[in-house]
Amino acid sequence: MENPVGPRQSPAGAKRIPLYLAVSALLLSSALAYGAPPDNSLPPSGPAIGLADSAALRATVFGTPPQDMAPLPETVPLEEIDIALPWALPVPDVFWFDRRLRVWFSAQRKPAPLAIVISGTGSGGNTAKLSILRAALYGAGYHVLTMPSPTFPGFIVSASSTGIAGDLRQDGRDLYAAMQQIVAHLRRRVQITDIDVLGYSLGGANAAMVKSIDSTEGKLKIHRAVMINPPVSLFTSMSQLDKLFAISIGSGDAGIERLYQQLYAQLANLYRASDKVEIDEDFLFRAAAAVLKTDAEFSAAIALTFRLDLMDTFFAGDLYADTGVVVDPQHPPKVGDSLENTARILRAKPFSEYFARVFVPYYLKFRPGSTNASLIADNRLNIIGEELRGNADYYAQTNSDDLILDKSELAWLESTLGSRIAVYDHGGHLGNLGDRKQIADMLDMLAGRWTGTAR
Repeated sequence: MENPVGPRQSPAGAKRIPLYLAVSALLLSSALAYGAPPDNSLPPSGPAIGLADSAALRATVFGTPPQDMAPLPETVPLEEIDIALPWALPVPDVFWFDRRLRVWFSAQRKPAPLAIVISGTGSGGNTAKLSILRAALYGAGYHVLTMPSPTFPGFIVSASSTGIAGDLRQDGRDLYAAMQQIVAHLRRRVQITDIDVLGYSLGGANAAMVKSIDSTEGKLKIHRAVMINPPVSLFTSMSQLDKLFAISIGSGDAGIERLYQQLYAQLANLYRASDKVEIDEDFLFRAAAAVLKTDAEFSAAIALTFRLDLMDTFFAGDLYADTGVVVDPQHPPKVGDSLENTARILRAKPFSEYFARVFVPYYLKFRPGSTNASLIADNRLNIIGEELRGNADYYAQTNSDDLILDKSELAWLESTLGSRIAVYDHGGHLGNLGDRKQIADMLDMLAGRWTGTAR
């Protein structure tokens, strides 16, 4: 019988490009294939669309300035845990390396509460943003478990019961089931006095859903949940970002190639300096912050990071659902097959196409009576609105200029959570994560002592 908790499947420090990330890595390789990049800049205009002002765009790309960062421990113990989950679906050949769910754990030396942190859209369980939150929580005395987003291909392969990511309730159930397996393993090693859950971006909405499920099932007895820059609707937020992509980059390859050529030197340097390839939002934003100058360029960089996340989710969903949008169900990709053409197809496809051609066909089949409209309505935080409104153990942090919220959604969060939400004046999307005030408020919320005002 296979050991359900095992060692890493790749050598530590190996520079490895997972096959599904070839979809993303192709973009980098297309830039690295050139010598010095030509001077083809994006239009030096103002904001690409009215989604965000200049300050919000810059905050999203640059993040928290070093001088404003909360004090964090210099070292945090960190262990990777790879766990096999009994309900995992058969693994397609192209995903051979992700048979186990990969999570990260930092243990205190004494009994302590456990903080479970869920990553944002399309991200793994050990991102730069998770590292900041991990350090803050560990420094405050928590055991810390960090987990990938249910939209991350590694989670889809190893922990999803459907293979089709993006459904708030189903993703929450898969996360909750995985957490039970992991916590049972951890309890054999450390003493856990309490459990809280939090997440950033989509992970914030996932955290709220997990706590809602636990309030009924009671298997983990989760105490508090903190949502950091959550969407109210994944579908509305992604539609906003699709619009940003179309206007700031365009529908063809030319805009993407232009942007990567601008980022060429920084991307190449980051690639060479890294012991592994992680073409995620932090990788791209570090390059963008050093090179890009205009609001239109920052808009394009933000739009592209979300499109990369979508590409991997789209690829995995199409493969599992046999929808044939980009993968021939009769001839699925195998180890060693080139994914370059798949990448070129995917990077032109918006979230609306994933929704219409992968997500909807799957859920209409398995949820009789559903419609397109009901699937969208069922994927808003409103589905747990009464619990968010009435349960004092839910908290949120967001920014008044967050790119993924419109005014009505921000107003809904404020009216629903009342005094349990902190709305900061500036920060864009996650641009103030790690800030002294953000971290202090987060820790006060988790401790149940936050008494701040809405602004």
